Amino acid sequence: MRKKILQISDEKTIATFIKQLRKQATIDILDELTDGQYSKNSLLAMVKDWNLFIEFCTQKHVSSLPASVTAVRLFIEHEAARRKFATIRRYNVTIGLIHRILSLKDPTANPQVIHTMNFFKVEKKNDTKDTVPFEKQHLEKLSAKLMDSTHPIERRNLAVYYIMFECALKRSELKSLTVNDIISDNGNKQLAVYVGAQRYDLSEQAQRSLRQWLSLLPSIENNLPLFSAIDRHGNINSVPLDDSSIYRIQRYASDLLGLKVGFSGQSSRVGKVKDLAKQGMTLRDIQHYGRWLSPAMPNQYLGNIGKAELEKMVFKRFKPLG
Repeated sequence: MRKKILQISDEKTIATFIKQLRKQATIDILDELTDGQYSKNSLLAMVKDWNLFIEFCTQKHVSSLPASVTAVRLFIEHEAARRKFATIRRYNVTIGLIHRILSLKDPTANPQVIHTMNFFKVEKKNDTKDTVPFEKQHLEKLSAKLMDSTHPIERRNLAVYYIMFECALKRSELKSLTVNDIISDNGNKQLAVYVGAQRYDLSEQAQRSLRQWLSLLPSIENNLPLFSAIDRHGNINSVPLDDSSIYRIQRYASDLLGLKVGFSGQSSRVGKVKDLAKQGMTLRDIQHYGRWLSPAMPNQYLGNIGKAELEKMVFKRFKPLG
């Protein structure tokens, strides 16, 4: 959803931000500038992007704010030599956003910069790697290795693998799950998970793994995160997993299976899409299962690139701007 951030019109406020952002960006400064509308992770990325641009401008002895079209174009060309297109596009977005909020002329909207970005979009079309799917076979192998473990980290990790796969979870959805999202039927014989309003009945193995994890929690309160951090001594706390923790959990699976390539945040969703398709589920039902707003991503995960791109175009054209 597009952020509704008002442009700053007060000249003194603009001057203060320009003075600060010419030296260095911090989370606090950008959080204030963007009216608190971005998550911590987004702000961290923006801080990194902007400070990299400042460093480049300092080396070239040019202004970073306001930035010239030439400075932005040269920065993009410089970074494109070592970065993927998704990264330089993010740099471009950050630079443009800061200029627009401060009511400055946006250099990224200039035809020269747009042409440069379009060039690298084509040039780097194949520089991204396909997501490695986390499939049912991987889950079964991990289960064989970890199901009988008594170590808290391994019990938690296996439960994470099961829940992420069987519910086709994104990392953000995994982080937001609480104990209250787990329900039991038939005298606690059947466990299910609610992701938003959707219910997911778990397999017997997933239920077993989840029960083993729940048995280790110091307390079962409705507002506690379902999956939490564990310190090096094996103590479980009430702090939910963050992105870096989930990344390590996924990479642990790759290492445990001896894979040359690592799983990513989308691996479980990709694997589940493929699994559901093998079961004969329709694309519409797969879309509903994974809570996608359009069939674009399920199509892409199934290799239907043409259909995926078409759906993305339609979705971008008609999705609400607010």
